[in-house]
Amino acid sequence: TDLVIKSRDDIEKAKFGYTTGLNVTFHFSDLLSFETGVQYSNKGYKTKEQDLIYFPSNPSLPNKVMTNYSYQYIGIPLKAKFTFGKGKTRFISSAGFMTNFLINVKQTSNYKYQDGKTEKKSQSSTSGFNKIDISPMASIGIDYKLTDKIHLSAEPTFRFGLNKTKDAPVKEKLWNAGLALSISYSLK
Repeated sequence: TDLVIKSRDDIEKAKFGYTTGLNVTFHFSDLLSFETGVQYSNKGYKTKEQDLIYFPSNPSLPNKVMTNYSYQYIGIPLKAKFTFGKGKTRFISSAGFMTNFLINVKQTSNYKYQDGKTEKKSQSSTSGFNKIDISPMASIGIDYKLTDKIHLSAEPTFRFGLNKTKDAPVKEKLWNAGLALSISYSLK
């Protein structure tokens, strides 16, 4: 398994992913609030372009491939938010976890041929993959008050999957880092 891990570490790299959703925040005081909601996430990784070598050589087969692995989840965040400061601009930090429910795993391979032709092949499945992932998350950022009811916030965020994506000798856990941008509307 050490050889497989090294091989994967050499060819895999981060891919662009995203999370979008609708959250509800319950304010207990000016300092403390609690947030939950429902979110859709697309995360995963991709491979560097790899050479395909055949013996004997066959120019009718692709000679390069790059593969993208996309894990799609519906998630429920539960987090505590802390707000510091007065005025229009305030500092916020949050900590909690996201419970993710797997809805699809899609593998898309992009093949290149010697003559310049390209071909894309995709397959989707959840068979053999763990259906639930728990991701602790933490963030710190800024909240800006546009009006009494509308706030904008930006929070660099980090999440790490505690569960393996599937039961296999090589452990694969998903993590992501990004920027959470939010528009909040107060109902009171």
